Amino acid sequence: MKLAAKFTILLLLGVVTLIAVDGYLAWQREMKFFEQDMRRDAWQLCDGVQEMLVDVWKAGGQQRVLQLIENSNRENRIMRMRWVWLDGFPRDAHRPQATAEQLLLVKRERIISLKHVDPAGTERLLTYARVAIDDGRMGAIELDEPLTHSREMTQLFVRRMVAVTGITFLLGAAMVVLLGIELVGRPLRLLIDKTRRIGTGDLSGPLRIRRRDEFGELATAINSMCEQLINAQHKAHQETTRRIAALEQLRHADRLRTVGRLASGVAHELGTPLNVVGGRASLIAGGKLSEAEAVHSAQIIKSETDRITHIIRQLLDFARRNTPKRSAVELPQLARRTIDLLGPLAEKNGVTIECSAADQPLTCNVDSGQIQQVLTNLLVNAVQAMPSGGKVTVQIHRQPVQPPPLLEASAGEYLLVAVRDQGGGIPPEEREQVFEPFFTTKEVGEGTGLGLSIAYGIIQDHGGWIEVQSEPGQGSCFTVYLPQE
Repeated sequence: MKLAAKFTILLLLGVVTLIAVDGYLAWQREMKFFEQDMRRDAWQLCDGVQEMLVDVWKAGGQQRVLQLIENSNRENRIMRMRWVWLDGFPRDAHRPQATAEQLLLVKRERIISLKHVDPAGTERLLTYARVAIDDGRMGAIELDEPLTHSREMTQLFVRRMVAVTGITFLLGAAMVVLLGIELVGRPLRLLIDKTRRIGTGDLSGPLRIRRRDEFGELATAINSMCEQLINAQHKAHQETTRRIAALEQLRHADRLRTVGRLASGVAHELGTPLNVVGGRASLIAGGKLSEAEAVHSAQIIKSETDRITHIIRQLLDFARRNTPKRSAVELPQLARRTIDLLGPLAEKNGVTIECSAADQPLTCNVDSGQIQQVLTNLLVNAVQAMPSGGKVTVQIHRQPVQPPPLLEASAGEYLLVAVRDQGGGIPPEEREQVFEPFFTTKEVGEGTGLGLSIAYGIIQDHGGWIEVQSEPGQGSCFTVYLPQE
């Protein structure tokens, strides 16, 4: 309705302006014609009286002319007639009302009409007709007609124009408002409601504006756009579903590949407790142990089987394909569990893993299984980067961070997990490619190049990122940034 109101106001202002301009021009034209009629009537009267007054002057003198003029004024009270001497003195009773400048024009013309304002401020039309008298003096007939009736005519004309303008304005306003509501307001309201629903994601309910104008075309275009958006959303949903499924398959495959790497270390880790269990079982089966010794051996068997069960459960938990689920997780505890899982692999390669954490709450809302997979990838890469053994350090702390410009992340508190090794480092030309899929510097059969790419995707899904710092011969440091919840 706002647009219809503006349209109505602009249209009516234009109509009123046109009526006012036309009325003013018409008034000017009427006043011009009215004054021309007054001048013509005065001139006709002067033509008819001029010769008659000369004859009366010759027959009865000036007194007879003045008497005749007086009688004429009694019959016509609107137009007053006087006899004037054009060379009269200022105090002469028969001096003309016209000014000295106007008298110069009167003396040059036989008949002339002039506008004059008397001392009372009334505008008058003075008409002079020169009359030649035998004694040589120049006389004239002065017709004096006030223009007050023209002012009355102007007022009447203005009142009529105002009335016509007002009626036109009211009728036009009513018509434009009704048409504006029906032709503009209602379809615009439907379009606004539809766009608001689209803004909230509701693409249902097509617009039903069955008109062959711009609103109808716009409604058709919006309906077509909504159909295209629905199809695009459906395709995007399908693509997203397939992408998520493929990503989960890749992550699961990477997890199983890591489990394969851990198999030899786990087998070595299980060998010792199995030997103890077998030996103790043989002693019990031989029947040579006392009751107390048999109980002690059984307790040792129980302890070693619990140890085996714990190792196998850790391996199965890591390899199991779980549905992503975020919860509050203490990063130091998760890191230590991961280090325990990788202990046999690290020990086999002569590598020790140390973990240190800041003395402050280091909790974030993450999927513990996915973050453990990231830490496992980073730690396995660190262990494999030191074939001759060494030390891997894991440092966890919190600090304010400004994200890289290309990432859609906000500055604030982030949890940092830094994994540092003492390996050979990464050359500068390869450092920018370490997170690309299928890029690897390992020997054939040792890696697919998906581990770091998958790890980066997991951290990115959590609203963070991974940075790498490395120099040839000085080891590498991979830092994981997770937003502080």
